[in-house]
Amino acid sequence: MILAITYDPEDKDVIKSFNNISYFKIYNIEKNAIIDSSLVKTDGRGHCALAGILRRIGVNAMICKELDEDALISLSELGIRVYSGVEGICDEVAETFAEDINKFQESTVNI
Repeated sequence: MILAITYDPEDKDVIKSFNNISYFKIYNIEKNAIIDSSLVKTDGRGHCALAGILRRIGVNAMICKELDEDALISLSELGIRVYSGVEGICDEVAETFAEDINKFQESTVNI
């Protein structure tokens, strides 16, 4: 599984808004463990451009603090599972997600 988290490189936290971010932290997860991670700088603004970046990377799931319904629809249409309302340090959040995805509630919308 490839997990993306909205990322603030200064604080290393899950960043508040999906629509205006500069970085995603990407985690490759296998067998409930993170095998590597990397940073992806975004050049786009707005949910369509950002969703396209995630699709090109092959992201299966995304964690963020907050996103609007249009962004959720864009991501859902690409088959990317979204977990919003998450706060904390990205690496710790990713570790918890890798160990037990059931601790997170998937955000859904009827499309």
